[in-house]
Amino acid sequence: MRAFIDSVHEGVARVLLGDDESLAVEIPVSWLPEGAAEGKALRVLWELDEEETFCARKAVEDLYDELGDMP
Repeated sequence: MRAFIDSVHEGVARVLLGDDESLAVEIPVSWLPEGAAEGKALRVLWELDEEETFCARKAVEDLYDELGDMP
């Protein structure tokens, strides 16, 4: 996916996502790769993390077990 760094202000970057740049998100500059700056284009790659998915599901199941039948 294409992304474009529209602006950077006080440690927050406004990034436009998609080929048409139709979605704007604000993220910490620290999340961006080294050398990223206003006016730069980024390539965003999404990948599944099965291990993290398992851990998150386990945490939810554990919480339900802890809560029991409480309303």
